[in-house]
Amino acid sequence: MTILTRFARRYLLADAAPLSPAERWRSATAALLGVLIFEGVLFVVPVSPQAHRLLAPLGATSVIVFTLPHSPLAQPWSVIGGLLLPALIGLACGNWLPAGWLAPALAVAISIWIMGWLRCIHPPGGAMALVMAVAAGEGVAPGISLAAVGWNTVAILIAAMAVNNLIPGRRYPLCSPPTPATPQRVRQSPVGVQEPDLAAALAEIDAYLDISADDLSQLFRRAAHHAFRRHVLLTCGEVMEPVAASLAADTDLDTAWRLMRRHARPALPVVNQDGKVVGLLGLEDFLHHVEADRGLRLGERVRRLLRPRPGRRSRTPRRVGEIMQTPAHGLRLARRDDGIAVAAEVLGQGSQAALPIVDAQGGLVGMLGAAGLNAVLFHHEALGHIRGDGA
Repeated sequence: MTILTRFARRYLLADAAPLSPAERWRSATAALLGVLIFEGVLFVVPVSPQAHRLLAPLGATSVIVFTLPHSPLAQPWSVIGGLLLPALIGLACGNWLPAGWLAPALAVAISIWIMGWLRCIHPPGGAMALVMAVAAGEGVAPGISLAAVGWNTVAILIAAMAVNNLIPGRRYPLCSPPTPATPQRVRQSPVGVQEPDLAAALAEIDAYLDISADDLSQLFRRAAHHAFRRHVLLTCGEVMEPVAASLAADTDLDTAWRLMRRHARPALPVVNQDGKVVGLLGLEDFLHHVEADRGLRLGERVRRLLRPRPGRRSRTPRRVGEIMQTPAHGLRLARRDDGIAVAAEVLGQGSQAALPIVDAQGGLVGMLGAAGLNAVLFHHEALGHIRGDGA
């Protein structure tokens, strides 16, 4: 029994992550609603009964689009090209090849080659090629067969878009993000691997992987994040820096600017009378409120913000509380006993220049900046190499 179990686990069972009960129910419900919508669309199509009959390969397509909606196999071009092209190829082979036994095999082989070339791999395409090759051999009119394939394809896409976009956590189709008008900083993973590196690795494998580049990148970032949490056991309280200076919400901007320069800090915490953090003031907060004036240099515009002219009435902010980042607007804090993976996640996003560290009551106990965190990580990595060499 043990030998059979080992054989089954090694050669028969797929090495795939199991679906949670919730995801199984979502997929089954999506398939139920989707196939009902699919049948409804075909029912109302104003064509002949032969042109909107149900085709068996669409059952396999339903499994893919309602269970794996984010897979490359399920995207619209894969469904359209992976059904229509094999249908054409199957009809051509069935009509033109004299040997009936050769037509189905050749139809499937050519369909796979064409789908791979046009990047529209869709497994039900093999079944569609077989169905059309056999139908052509039996004398079914090509026009009716192609019309049925076309309406089945339209109906399943309508159903997939209607159902998958109603389920939380799903979106269909899985569109590529738009290219930003202005170049943005490339976000690196904790070990420096970027999306071009993943694309190069996929090209080296030279085999079809049923995962989109976006999902693969997200999966890698999550795995690296978990590995980072497991291996780096330091806490924020162990690596934080003492508070050089703090501000109050009613501190004027000129005083705040001078304190930042005096202590050479990219950001200073803002606390209330109880010492609890209510905000963070960084250099970028000043720059966001500098008036646009092409006739003046940036330094002069900053001075106008810090020292407004007496009697001049404007909407220019005067106090720290008017321009600081607050927890209500995305400011993140960390507790003393949080792992430094929390700090790496926050500071790696680039949305705030420093991370205030607080105690259990929310009182400020320290600060952690990107430079200090990088120094800790480099030191930890160097010690790891030294220990590894020593071993």
